[in-house]
Amino acid sequence: MSFDLLAPHYRWMEALCAAGQLQRCRTALLGAIPAPQQVLVYGEGNGRFLVELLRRFPDARVTVVEASVVMINLARARLQRSGLECAKVEFIHADALTWKPPTAVFDLLVTCFFLDCFRVDQLQHLVPTIASAATANAHWLHADFQIAPAGLRRVCSRVIVGVLYAFFRCVTRLPAHELVNVAPYLSAAGFTRWQRREFVLGLLFCDCWRR
Repeated sequence: MSFDLLAPHYRWMEALCAAGQLQRCRTALLGAIPAPQQVLVYGEGNGRFLVELLRRFPDARVTVVEASVVMINLARARLQRSGLECAKVEFIHADALTWKPPTAVFDLLVTCFFLDCFRVDQLQHLVPTIASAATANAHWLHADFQIAPAGLRRVCSRVIVGVLYAFFRCVTRLPAHELVNVAPYLSAAGFTRWQRREFVLGLLFCDCWRR
C-alpha cells in the first residue's frame, strides 16, 4: 500500500468530493478532550488535521506515523506555511503494521480515516499495538466512514464506500476491500466510547473513546 502517487492530488480531490466534510469530521471532537501532552497520530496524510491539533494544543508533543514520504513532506510544508514549523512534531516514516510504538506513553491516540485501510486479520494485530502506546487515562479520536443502517441512506452509503474502495485499491494497492467495525477491537483494548458526531447523513462519523 502506497499513497505516494496520490499524495500531490489528495487535497483537491478531498475538496472536490467532500467539500470540507472530512476535515470537519476529523476535528469535530477536538474541543471535547482535555489538553494532551503526548499525541500519537497514525496516517496523518498531508497535515490538515495536524495543523488544527497544534493550533488548539500548542504545547503538545506529536508523533506522526505515516507510510508515505510524500505525505510527510506535504505535512511539513503545511506546518511551515501555518507558522507551526517550530512545533514539537516527530514524523516517523514507517509501515504501521510493523512499527512498534513505545508502551504507555501517549495520552491521545488519533486514527482519522486510517483503520479503514486494513483487513480484519490486520486490524486484530494493529489495534492492540496502537492501544499499547496509550496511558491509563488516554483518549482515542477515531474518524471514518460507515454504512447507514437502513433505507435510501444505506443504499447511497454502500455505493459511495464501494466506489472509494475500488478506486483506492486500484491506485494505492489498499489491502482492505470493505469497512470493518473496529469498535469491538477498541473495547477489547480497554477503551469505552464517550462521544460521537455524525456527518453527511451518517456517512461519516467521529468517535472519542477513553480509558
